[in-house]
Amino acid sequence: MRYKLTVGERLLLAGSVGVLTVIATVAGASASNGSSNWKLGYYNNSGRALSMSSVPSGGALATFDFTTPDNTALLVTTQGSDKSSLLGDDTTKSVSATATISGLTGAFTYYNEPDACGGTTAYVRYFFTTSKSGGFDETQYWWSNPTSAALTANGTVTLPTLSFAGSNWSDFYGHFGSDALYSAGFSAAVSDVTTIGLSFGGGCFFENGVGTTDGSGTFTLNGFTVS
Repeated sequence: MRYKLTVGERLLLAGSVGVLTVIATVAGASASNGSSNWKLGYYNNSGRALSMSSVPSGGALATFDFTTPDNTALLVTTQGSDKSSLLGDDTTKSVSATATISGLTGAFTYYNEPDACGGTTAYVRYFFTTSKSGGFDETQYWWSNPTSAALTANGTVTLPTLSFAGSNWSDFYGHFGSDALYSAGFSAAVSDVTTIGLSFGGGCFFENGVGTTDGSGTFTLNGFTVS
């Protein structure tokens, strides 16, 4: 089963190489209430391209409000030239993340709900990319699979600590990094991570976008570490 949307439904990162542009950050650094070093990726009105927008820190790493359109797809960062923590060679490392949801009065939704996979639960999961030089390749994009956390109510959202082993990640077309046909691509990607963060989706897909029925709910990223 494929875990990504077709271009005909929504244009994901691989279908729009170069749309993902993020700014520098230092992982785990104390952030002010001003602009954070994370960016929010959301589908524009066409539903076929991602726009990236800086988000405030809210005293944590990053915070943003969900909207009634189920367009919120990514929360990502890069460290630019300082690759001492999140980026670079993560082959032997693990990733962990904690967040909170507050102010939710409605229910979470995901784009095209319910789809062929059934269910109405929206999820957040880990996501990373490697360099996109040389044109699109499915192994430039990786999502944690099946590791995720359900978005259902106010409170703490904890993604389990996950190692960068191929069996824990699948690519743009749903192929696992442990598959012999794609293991070399995974190894190359995880040894040169250039973007990392969280992806929001539901049903069959990992990055189709989520929202809430009444536009309520604030997501605050409290911790994101790679070690």
